[in-house]
Amino acid sequence: MMPHTQKGPVCSVRWWYYVIVPVISTLLTVALIEAGFTLLHPVPFSIESNMYFSPDPFTGYRLKPNANGYFQHRIPARTNRYGHRDEFVPMEKPVGTFRILLLGDSFTVGASVAEDDTYAEVLEVLLNKISAAPVEVINAGVGGWDPFQYAQYYKHYGRNFSPDLVLVGFFVGNDTYSQITDIHQTRTAVLGRRVTREATMDPLIRLKVFLYNHSNIARLAWNRGPTIENVTRKDCADFSTQYLAIQRSRLNNHLKRSGRQENRVINSIHQISEIRKLADMDSIPLVVLLFPDENQVNERLQQVLLADGDREKYDFGMPQSMLLDLFSEAGIPAVDLLPFFKNDARCLYMNDTHWTPSGHALAARVIYNYIVNENLMSGSAPRKQSSVKD
Repeated sequence: MMPHTQKGPVCSVRWWYYVIVPVISTLLTVALIEAGFTLLHPVPFSIESNMYFSPDPFTGYRLKPNANGYFQHRIPARTNRYGHRDEFVPMEKPVGTFRILLLGDSFTVGASVAEDDTYAEVLEVLLNKISAAPVEVINAGVGGWDPFQYAQYYKHYGRNFSPDLVLVGFFVGNDTYSQITDIHQTRTAVLGRRVTREATMDPLIRLKVFLYNHSNIARLAWNRGPTIENVTRKDCADFSTQYLAIQRSRLNNHLKRSGRQENRVINSIHQISEIRKLADMDSIPLVVLLFPDENQVNERLQQVLLADGDREKYDFGMPQSMLLDLFSEAGIPAVDLLPFFKNDARCLYMNDTHWTPSGHALAARVIYNYIVNENLMSGSAPRKQSSVKD
């Protein structure tokens, strides 16, 4: 009879050893790589601005109330209890206060600039200098919104703030040709991030969003589109690869006016008209602010983006020239900021495509002058009619 050996149990121990050790080694390696990215080379901020969002039954998503995030360069991006990037003001307007409600997208919310540098805040300061009554400018902008969402927000929420004036920040690069007409066409939010409605059908979506929010490795692996780097431009001819990709995708906004272009803009005009109808019911003036894209104001950018012979296809006064006509036909006042940005030699856009603080200050001055010159604050008894110079 052969003597009994311990061969079986030893093999069993070795089998588990060969499984556990590689797993632990892999996890440790991943942890070290993650720590290295976090400390030495964090993945650039994604095109998804680093504010936090919550689902909304009328707009698809909104800024999450009482949230704290950061734009690039660690610029704080906080919200108040109403989900506004703004100081808290009560919904019920104080007696004697002149209140302006601002609707818009990431240009209005002030992506990548400090809250005090947004055109909303600068405008509020300027108006309070000449008004006998307190002036409140409520910044209800949300990154990624379009005219349908502006209209839905005003209908379901904005009117409750009893504004005396409604301003719509209309960025021509995104808003002009939007075809969204229904809530199901909008994105929604999962764990603070905007996602498509198709993505919410994925049973692992919450895990994926969590990893994307907290893991540099996951963000690096899943970022298939442009990312926003923490880049400060040296001058107006300094363009990152990501920036050029975004601006190239917007060139069609500046094709020459045609019947096709006029048909494509019908929805955006309709959505703003819906806001005007509601505002008219409360005798509240509505003004659209047309914000230019850098494609329109930076000739060096145009030289980089356009191939030889392509320039004749474009009119870089478009789509504003068309929008001014169509808004006028709809009885909606519009202010075109394009001439003011074209005449300013400074570099007013960042490499994340948004305005610098100087760009916001210029926009605020233009809007301020329009409000004063059109006497839109007549009910607040301005102390003097004053225009602010650039």
